[in-house]
Amino acid sequence: MKTEAYLFLAIFLVWGISIVKDDLDSSKIPNKKIILGARMLGLFLAILAALSFAGYQGRIPVFLKWDFYPLWGLHILWSAAAAIVLWYSEIWPAGDAKFFIIIAAALPLINPRINNFPNYLFLSLLINIFVSAALFSVGGFIASGFYSASPSDFFKEVWAGLKKHFSSFSGRGAGGELLAAAYLANITFLFLLQQIFSLEARGFLSRFFSRTDILFFFLFFLWDKIGGVFRSKKWLYITAVFYAVYFLMGYFFFYDRLLALLVIAITNVFKFSMLLFFGRFMLEFLMEKKDTVYLTPSELRPGMVLSSKDARMVKENPVFEGAFDDCFRDGLDGEQIDIIKDWLSKLAVQDPRIGVVKGRPFALWIFAGALISIVFDKNLINLLK
Repeated sequence: MKTEAYLFLAIFLVWGISIVKDDLDSSKIPNKKIILGARMLGLFLAILAALSFAGYQGRIPVFLKWDFYPLWGLHILWSAAAAIVLWYSEIWPAGDAKFFIIIAAALPLINPRINNFPNYLFLSLLINIFVSAALFSVGGFIASGFYSASPSDFFKEVWAGLKKHFSSFSGRGAGGELLAAAYLANITFLFLLQQIFSLEARGFLSRFFSRTDILFFFLFFLWDKIGGVFRSKKWLYITAVFYAVYFLMGYFFFYDRLLALLVIAITNVFKFSMLLFFGRFMLEFLMEKKDTVYLTPSELRPGMVLSSKDARMVKENPVFEGAFDDCFRDGLDGEQIDIIKDWLSKLAVQDPRIGVVKGRPFALWIFAGALISIVFDKNLINLLK
C-alpha cells in the first residue's frame, strides 16, 4: 500500500503544482485540468479497489477493507456541500470549488488513516486553507504598513477606514439597539435548538448536532446570504413563541437543564459573533483594502470582481432590479458590466468610479492547506496550540 500511496502522492503534487501555476499566471483554473484530476482520482480508486479484491482473495497481506469506500463517498458529499456553500456565498469562484473537491477527495486515498476522516476532514482542510491564507495576507498587510513612507499615517488611515466600515456594517441608526437585541435573541434561538437536538437525537444525528463547529462553518460562510433573516419580524415572532414554549415546558419537564442549555447557547452566540467579526469583517476589510482599485467605466472588463462593499451596494440598489443577485466570484459578465457602465455614466459626479478587487489566486492556499493536512495530519488551530 505504501508504494501505491507514494506514487499517487507524487502524481498529485505534480498535478496540484501545475494548477497553482496556471492560477498564478492567469487567475483561472483550466477546466481541462480539473477533468484530468477527476480521471486521476478515478484511476487510483480503481487500483485501490483491485487491491482490496486481491486482499480478500488472500493474494496480498495489506489492503483496504470494503468499508473504506462508502466512508470515502460520505467524505466526498461533505466536501462537495462545503464547496457549494463557498461558491454560493461568493467566497470562491467555481474553479476553486472544483479544485477543492478533488483535493479533498485525494487526501484519504493518499493516507487512508488521516485524522477526522470521514465526517470532519473537509472542515480540518478548510481550517488549514483559510488560516494559512489569513496569516500570510494579514501579516503581509501589516508588514507593508511598517515599510511605508509614514507607518503612523498608514495605520491612522487604516483605523479611520475600519471605523467607517464598522459603522456601515453594524447598521447604526434609529432603532439600532432594538435591532441588535432582536438579532441576539434570534441567533440564540438557533443555537438553543442545536443544543436540544444534540441531546434528544440518537446515533449519528446526536454526533452531528453536537458539532457546533459545523453550524459555525455554514453560518459563517453563508452569512451574507442568510444574515438578514435573523433581523426579520417573522423570525422574531417565531423566536418569541419558541421562548415561551421552551420556558413553560422546561419549568415542568427539564427544570435542571433549563438554564444550562440557555447559557451554552448564549456562549456559542458570543463565540460565533467574535468569529464573524474578526474572521469575516476584519479580515475582509484588511485583505480588500490592499487589493481594491477604483476603475472608470471605460476600464471595466468582463470577469472583474466587485469589492465586497460595492457588491453589497449594487445588490441592495433597487435601480438594478436584481441584475446582480447572481454576482459570484467568477466575475461580472458582459451584461452586468454594461449595466454598471450605464449607471456610472448617469451619476452626477465628476470622474465616477467603482471598486474592483484585483485577482487573488486562491489555488495556492487550497494546495497549501492540503500539504499541511498531509504532512502534519492536523489542522493549524491544533498545531498553534
